[in-house]
Amino acid sequence: MQKNRVMLVADDIDVNRASFRAMFEEEYEVLEAGNGNETLKILEERKVDIVILDMCMPVKSGKQVLKQMKADPKLLDIPVIVKTVIGEERELEMLEMGADDFIFSPCEPEVVKKRVFNIMTRYETLAERLESQRHLSTVREHLLFQVARTVRTDVAVIEECYREMTGQRTENKSVGLEDMYRHLEHIRELTDSVLDGQIVGAGESVCDTFQISDVVAELTSECRTICTEMGIEVTVQEGEIFCEYLVGDVRRLKQIWARLLKKAYINARPGCRIFTGYREVRTGEDELELELAVQGSIDGGEDYPLIKSLVELLHGTMCVEVQEDAQILCRVFLPFGIGKAIGQPKSFAGLKTLLLDDNELSRDYHAAVLARLGLPVDVVQNGADAVAYLRRAASKGNAYDLCFVNWYMQGGEPFIRSVRENFPKGSLTICCSTNEKELVECQMLAAGVDCVVERPIYQEGMYRFLTELCRQESGKNGTGSEKI
Repeated sequence: MQKNRVMLVADDIDVNRASFRAMFEEEYEVLEAGNGNETLKILEERKVDIVILDMCMPVKSGKQVLKQMKADPKLLDIPVIVKTVIGEERELEMLEMGADDFIFSPCEPEVVKKRVFNIMTRYETLAERLESQRHLSTVREHLLFQVARTVRTDVAVIEECYREMTGQRTENKSVGLEDMYRHLEHIRELTDSVLDGQIVGAGESVCDTFQISDVVAELTSECRTICTEMGIEVTVQEGEIFCEYLVGDVRRLKQIWARLLKKAYINARPGCRIFTGYREVRTGEDELELELAVQGSIDGGEDYPLIKSLVELLHGTMCVEVQEDAQILCRVFLPFGIGKAIGQPKSFAGLKTLLLDDNELSRDYHAAVLARLGLPVDVVQNGADAVAYLRRAASKGNAYDLCFVNWYMQGGEPFIRSVRENFPKGSLTICCSTNEKELVECQMLAAGVDCVVERPIYQEGMYRFLTELCRQESGKNGTGSEKI
């Protein structure tokens, strides 16, 4: 976690505030308030990411503070964890007022940290989705404007052609059938490009793990084949590569690059040469910027808004430069995560694991078994949190290797099917356990489960199962089931 997060601890007892400060000061800037008025004053003056609010404070109680926060448009979206010694009879009231979770005094530090982490993960994921939707709306609006303007121009030419053919021409210039056909063809290509790119109806970008060398080989091979037939020379320059695997929307990356290459060779004459190249620029520990370049006799035309919209959809930028020889150089800058290889043998200690179970007893037991084996494991209780964890890890290039799911939990099977659609076999191993394997194994495998484990699960059996799993290539894990 980054320390740019701000936590506000509202408690009238000095020892309690000191305890929370020690618990979170490595990850948060911790602010403190001793009563309700101080709490509201800090909230008005500072941007706060989460509040731990004691119900029993002087001057103004935690209940009054919570009520005012949820009535204030500037504060109502701040997550609040209520700290109280009050029993369950008050929980419903606090939840109805907008509290996100509870901790009871005395509280276990690890429980508090996990609840704070879970809530912040949910809120940050929601914020990212809202920002993504706002960004998509801006891109969509810009694209629709450009498409509408282009279509209007084409329609005007077609109308003029119709007037000339019917003797109603209002301009001196002649417009023939070829012009009409050319503009109709342009409208068709424009609509095809929008639909193929799925820009207008696009949702979230897909996070794939891929090798840039594979993308280059695919695109340049196709481009060279076409250019050879046209008598055009293609030069490809490979730049500096920091990492072999990238994480991001490879489909749209290919669309952008392919369309730029097409614009370069479609306007080139026999004997001409087009150039393309790429390089990686490291921008962070887990991120880099991929720079693409295409140079040739490129006609700006009306296709650029489509390409630019695709670039903006990936939060990238594009610039066009006129060279001394009158050729056009297009440069595109796209952010990508740094990933790891899919399908490579994994080390036992490096198996990143997510445990999803809404049954407290089995959840704690399986978490303890995995922890004793030394595996890094995160524990969640519902499918929404699990999806948030999986997506966040994948987007940062540090995806989970293994996901243990309680098949019998509420929504267990639909969750597995949904995850499998977004994380294909080979990128994530899904494991379920059951004591009625013969009855449900086929249903589990059909839903997308990779490994079906028989209960009861003991530490020795889990060790043997995971050791064998590490020896297999991830892409082969979905061919059967494992028995422990």
